Amino acid sequence: MLADLGFLYCAFFWGITFPTMKILVGIYPACWLLFLRFSAGAAMIYIFFHKRINASISKTLKGGIIIGVLLYVAITVQTIGLRYIGGGRSAFISATYVLMVPFMLWGLRRIFPGWLTIGAAVLCVAGMYLLSGDETSGPQAYIGDILTVICALAFAVQVIAISRYTSDTDPIALSFVEFVVFAVMSLVTSIIFETPSEYFSMNGLTELVITIVFATFGCYMIQIIAQKYAEPSHATIIMSLESVFGLLASVIFLGETVTVRMLTGCAMIFTAVLISELSAVFLKK
Repeated sequence: MLADLGFLYCAFFWGITFPTMKILVGIYPACWLLFLRFSAGAAMIYIFFHKRINASISKTLKGGIIIGVLLYVAITVQTIGLRYIGGGRSAFISATYVLMVPFMLWGLRRIFPGWLTIGAAVLCVAGMYLLSGDETSGPQAYIGDILTVICALAFAVQVIAISRYTSDTDPIALSFVEFVVFAVMSLVTSIIFETPSEYFSMNGLTELVITIVFATFGCYMIQIIAQKYAEPSHATIIMSLESVFGLLASVIFLGETVTVRMLTGCAMIFTAVLISELSAVFLKK
């Protein structure tokens, strides 16, 4: 029950993060923004849990580096994609990682996901077509769609990796290493590709604090801890609600317009996610 509440917390604040990150990428360079977000998150984890981290960090280096690299890829391409598409659209396309996990587990463990999951995948692709082909979107939106699909793929691999490495390591120390790896990669990328004169701004501080404290420090640490007690497929069914919260938050806080075609695509993706995950639950029973 506590793990499920943790996943629900993650879904809610990750959903809220879509409009806040949409605002912030218009103020800060994307990679610098991510450096601020995850370096601050790493500092907060170390302040509260430095004794646990110092005691077990050597055992978590390998897993933390792998998970950190995967998270870096996922969040970076998602953040860049938000320059081209709305927060609600990004939220639903990102949620397709829930469908990718069973197919990846099929390849890794030779467990057939079932015909319902395959049908859900087809429905999901149809829903993504409706979102991507929305007539109110400009041609650049396709760039955002492609980047967000890459993000979903990286998230799917990360969920499986977290389940692998939390089984025999301290999840707090694992989160710390993950954040440090992410922050270092973001800083290096920012120095190479972005303009230092755009690094500092007094705008968007409220959104930045919300993103760091609740959606970064809180969510990613809770996700790693909760996944120690849950299967990957069980975790994703609750975290998929992120897409619903993301769409609602984008409409409420950003005033994003939602067409009938977009709503249909979102409904198809969300239905596909539910079919995929609930079918696994019923089959186990």
